[in-house]
Amino acid sequence: MDQLPIFLFGAGGAASWVLQGFRRAGIPVAGFVDDNADRIGAVAGLPVVRPDNPDVDRGHLAESTVVLAVMNPAVDEAVLRVRLAELGWGTVQSLGEFGRSELRRSGRSCGMLDPKALAGNAAELKAARSLLSDAHSRLVFDAFVAFCHELDDSGFPEVSPHPYFPEDLPSWRQPLRMVDCGAFDGDTLRAAQRHGYEFEACVAFEPDPTNFAKLGPTVQSVRGGMAWPCGVSDRTQLLRFSAQGDTGSSVSEHGELAIQCVSLDDTIPHFAPNLIKLDIEGSEQAALEGARRLIQESRPGLAVSVYHLPTDIWRIPLLLSDMLGPRCSFFLRRHSRTIADTVLYVFPEP
Repeated sequence: MDQLPIFLFGAGGAASWVLQGFRRAGIPVAGFVDDNADRIGAVAGLPVVRPDNPDVDRGHLAESTVVLAVMNPAVDEAVLRVRLAELGWGTVQSLGEFGRSELRRSGRSCGMLDPKALAGNAAELKAARSLLSDAHSRLVFDAFVAFCHELDDSGFPEVSPHPYFPEDLPSWRQPLRMVDCGAFDGDTLRAAQRHGYEFEACVAFEPDPTNFAKLGPTVQSVRGGMAWPCGVSDRTQLLRFSAQGDTGSSVSEHGELAIQCVSLDDTIPHFAPNLIKLDIEGSEQAALEGARRLIQESRPGLAVSVYHLPTDIWRIPLLLSDMLGPRCSFFLRRHSRTIADTVLYVFPEP
């Protein structure tokens, strides 16, 4: 029987990430549904249509399945379901609902992270979990692993607000001497200011040309602010880069750009940061390796995304424990739906 058409709702970085899981599983996606379709046009070679597009065949619409691929917790999925149904779209499901059904039906896992990468690493997962300093973190860890295996999102605690500055964790040392890797358009720097942090200095790294152009005004508003149009890695080198102009831009062997990547140890050896933030689409572990000396000498707080690669959830905590020794507190918080925006927070003792 022919597969009925599947569309992903949303066409931003999160939906592109969801698409990777569908393609890995061999599940065809017909396109994306997004209110900004006229501006976006296409994503990853697939068309983007407005939910109310009058040119879409109504019979095709009614036979379709729409999978909600928006990770922003501020978006009300219940409202979306009602709206899409009123517009004539067929079955509307969350990613978890669709994924669990497909797993039961065909054994194919369309989750963003390949569960095969977790197989055979029970000892490492247990060791990483043992580093976590509170029950909330352990709940996030367990639910993260369950989602990778079974696309079961029922075990997650509530989404934590305020990425990089969660109010239920210790405050960062002030004034901030911050290194922002994956600075995007300066959103984390602006968040720090909204949370009342004073800056002594900041170095922001953002290799995407579109994002870097937007970053300048925010960096200029920060005391001691500097911005580098570079990626961050384990060594200074040129790498291929896929520039999407959004939060999904990343190092990729198929990228259309060649970008300069740097190691923090090479680039800012005497900066002495007290906070390093890393959200660099799967290059976090390499960047940490390239900052080993800086981290061991300065012992900064760290906020590191651990959701881009399936191995990051254990490799990054174990790597930082090795670098910093036992006098550290480790916390996990999740700031979006499913496993998106899961961040490891590390507070070393001086």
